[in-house]
Amino acid sequence: MPILLEEIDDLIPIAELSPENRNRLAEKGQIVSLKPRQSLDGAGSDRWLIYLLDGQLAIKRPNGQESIASGTPRAKRPLFSDERPGSAVAQSACRLLRLDRRLFEIILREQREGDYQVEDTPISEEEGTLLAHILRSLNSGNLELPSMPEVALRIRDATLRPEISLKDIAKIVQIDPAVAAGVLRAANTAARHGAQPATTLPDAVVRLGLETTRSLAISLALTTVFHTKQAAVRQRMHALWEHSVHVSALCQTLAERCAPALEPSHAMLAGLLHDIGAIPILQHAERYGLLGDAERLESAIVNLRVPVGMLIVDHWQLNSDLQAVIQCAEDWKRGSGSEPDYADLVVAAQLMLPAQQGVRDTRPPLDEVPAFARLGLAPSTPERMREFLDDAQQDIDEIKHLLGG
Repeated sequence: MPILLEEIDDLIPIAELSPENRNRLAEKGQIVSLKPRQSLDGAGSDRWLIYLLDGQLAIKRPNGQESIASGTPRAKRPLFSDERPGSAVAQSACRLLRLDRRLFEIILREQREGDYQVEDTPISEEEGTLLAHILRSLNSGNLELPSMPEVALRIRDATLRPEISLKDIAKIVQIDPAVAAGVLRAANTAARHGAQPATTLPDAVVRLGLETTRSLAISLALTTVFHTKQAAVRQRMHALWEHSVHVSALCQTLAERCAPALEPSHAMLAGLLHDIGAIPILQHAERYGLLGDAERLESAIVNLRVPVGMLIVDHWQLNSDLQAVIQCAEDWKRGSGSEPDYADLVVAAQLMLPAQQGVRDTRPPLDEVPAFARLGLAPSTPERMREFLDDAQQDIDEIKHLLGG
């Protein structure tokens, strides 16, 4: 039986690949069928990524048993990990997918290397010097990029482990009091319509679920990277922070109201990171003679934020769909099929907000932007956008408050 591409689109970490590369990987994949009570040994999990596509099974390990049903968030992650392989026992007729882990890693590395092609970017001499410095640092392993906060790093790594539990995630979140408070607040905001409030962090994580907690906690932790000690760029960094928080809040609201197939918390993360490439440029502005001339500084941000932002997302090992967000955040007229994606949310959010102060406004009329049609917001008149914003203002304000904006 052939492997259907829609079956692997949201598998972790396969979703990091482009559709073309997912197809390359799927062509070498295998379907494995298990009868009820038939077992599969997890030994050799360093060689394979194995997923449950249909049915229900139990993973047995020395310290306990874990039941997994197809279609659940747990089924989107590999059945086995290198650290705790265990064995799977089918509780019903099961269909499994086995993919070559090494081939996946090769394809992902090729994809990331291909994403660094920036030869066609029109840049000035100063911008070329700055970009060359960044690329040299990348190749030498000394790339000066913002560091991912510890709690975000630990959550990212933990959610890739097949056996991770919500209780384990709660223990990691509580390392950072600000992130823990934000997760609790988000869980209670989501439950404000009649549900009992979550009084403990484990309760909040259970209410939100694994994927929502992951994206939310990373978003909350990453707010710290927008700070700088350099007084000369502090005002511009603050403006970048405010813009990113506004876009982030609106992206989550758009996902909740207009794109049910997209995860709202991941939409929040996409909005927060869409201009992340501007941070190293601001941090290096003085070294490369970009201070004192606002026009030259803005030109450097406009021309370099995409390649630098993609380097950061790759450096942090975040989902590749965030690279697409960074690359397409201001591609106002991009065409991308009939279904909305996270880049559409960022494009629409930016166009629904006023132009950033001090930044040249090159945005097209709303009715010329395909993202609005994919989000079901056509005809996208200014009056309709104001009506949407007015109706969603409470939700937007709550998200901004959550992020500290």
